[in-house]
Amino acid sequence: MSALSKCRVLLVDDNKHARMFLSQILDAAGVEIAQAASGPEALTLLAAIRVDAVIADMYMQPMDGITLTAAIRASKDPMVSGLPVIMASAQTSKAIVEGGMAAGATGFLAKPFSPMAVLTRLEAALAPPPPPARQATAYI
Repeated sequence: MSALSKCRVLLVDDNKHARMFLSQILDAAGVEIAQAASGPEALTLLAAIRVDAVIADMYMQPMDGITLTAAIRASKDPMVSGLPVIMASAQTSKAIVEGGMAAGATGFLAKPFSPMAVLTRLEAALAPPPPPARQATAYI
């Protein structure tokens, strides 16, 4: 059983073939999938259902992935604003990746992607953050 088998992911891409490909990868890992064909549709779904993560294409119409990510981060619902968001794009220049991360993306997935890359990025995004480092205390 996959470590991802209990999670639900929202796929957001205006390309139905990209959503279908990602769905097949995630379904094989036991992930429950919700889908949206646009940023506004994704925001409507996020208000109605709970998911554990979002994988969003960077270039969509009418709302791109950066704007969607910023809207997720600005949500008044902490269950939405704290969601891991993985940005996906075939454009992988440093400026593009940094733009996605600056908008609040948790990770970046370069297209075309392999099943291993998708699952690895998702597992990393869902992993709990490491505990804060303890400061040493000097005893005299």
